Amino acid sequence: METIQIRLTKNMLEQLDELIKEGTYPNRSEAVRDGVRRLIEYGQPSNKVLKVSVKDLQRFVRQTGKK
Repeated sequence: METIQIRLTKNMLEQLDELIKEGTYPNRSEAVRDGVRRLIEYGQPSNKVLKVSVKDLQRFVRQTGKK
């Protein structure tokens, strides 16, 4: 497995940590890996920038995780 470095806003990191606190993910790495998997799975073109609010992303994760 490779290691990468990313930069997040303070707000994004706080919201990511909230998902971990709620038990949605065990740690930051798994949360980010799942986000990347979902982007790949849903076929987002790599030449487009996707702007999504953290709250929308949290809602999406909760909804798709209930299957």
